[in-house]
Amino acid sequence: MSKIIDKELSSGILMTGDYYRNNHPGGISAVVQYWSENIENLQYYPIYRTGGKFTKGWWFATSYIRLFLRLCTDRRVRIVHLHTAADGSFKRNSQLIRMIRPFGKRIILHIHASRFKDFFKESSDKGRKDILKTLESTDRLIVLSQSWKKWFISKGIPEGKITILHNITPEPTLIPQARTNDGRLHLLFMGEIGQRKGIFDILRALRDHKEEITGKIELRIGGNRNEDKLRATIKEYGLEDCVVFEGWVSGEKKTRLLNWADVYILPSFNEGLPISILEAMSYGCPVISTPVGGIPEVVRDNGTLVTPGDSEEIFRAIAKYVDNPEIIHTEGKESVTNVAPYLAENVMKELKELYLLESRL
Repeated sequence: MSKIIDKELSSGILMTGDYYRNNHPGGISAVVQYWSENIENLQYYPIYRTGGKFTKGWWFATSYIRLFLRLCTDRRVRIVHLHTAADGSFKRNSQLIRMIRPFGKRIILHIHASRFKDFFKESSDKGRKDILKTLESTDRLIVLSQSWKKWFISKGIPEGKITILHNITPEPTLIPQARTNDGRLHLLFMGEIGQRKGIFDILRALRDHKEEITGKIELRIGGNRNEDKLRATIKEYGLEDCVVFEGWVSGEKKTRLLNWADVYILPSFNEGLPISILEAMSYGCPVISTPVGGIPEVVRDNGTLVTPGDSEEIFRAIAKYVDNPEIIHTEGKESVTNVAPYLAENVMKELKELYLLESRL
């Protein structure tokens, strides 16, 4: 099967970002994993991998040197596409940009960070100037949504330099009759276990309304980090009968959960545009989330937005689907419609057009 971006085009493009092979943890890694399936001969330099200081330093130094040598020896290279988050990720990419700039290649910086605004705000005056200097030294800035584009423009980045490229979600693998009617609302959460994604706010909402939800709700949680705290909280709140922790989910297990779910829930405090929301939408799930990052651009008439950290609003959103199960199907159909621009074929065609444009400049 031919790939959307062929070898002839990809031979002139080098890409950097997080290590993504073998059960990627999400974020940049998830994006690159999906892209790799649609780019022939992806030339990728992993500059970060989770681990100790030595591991992180080794991956960055090795890829830095390999990238430098490649730029010195391969005249075919026209574009370097760097994927970045905030904090240390942005600082690593700033070093790469300074190294790449003298070679005269087109530099694309792809911002994935959910907390880039906080990163910018928390930096010193000098730090903010350095961030803006790095952004200005690129040829193209890719952001995930219209709201992020507006924010970068407000910081002085020229509008013509900024391109919106949606996160990609794969085609769903639908399992017939997977959504069984057992009298419960099937809620699914997938993401890092921690305060930022709002999982403990969900649990607090269920605890505070335990009598109202008994026998009516089942929440399944897929994620990693802080697993012991999560298990202890479920036990402390007495939610063992309605909450199941699945651990980290991927592959067939994730597919089964997405087919099982009635409603997807992710009440995050900050986000870019979560792939997990897009995945759930492709399976026809209404979404309970928050109006942060690019989420309001995809969760409109297909879900419910709540205030981050407000467990009462979270409960009311859940109760809406418990009390009115017929809207699950209606909003689910809207999810499928809204997610269409984020499917692989559409996104990769936009990326191809961007590469062709940059290659001519």
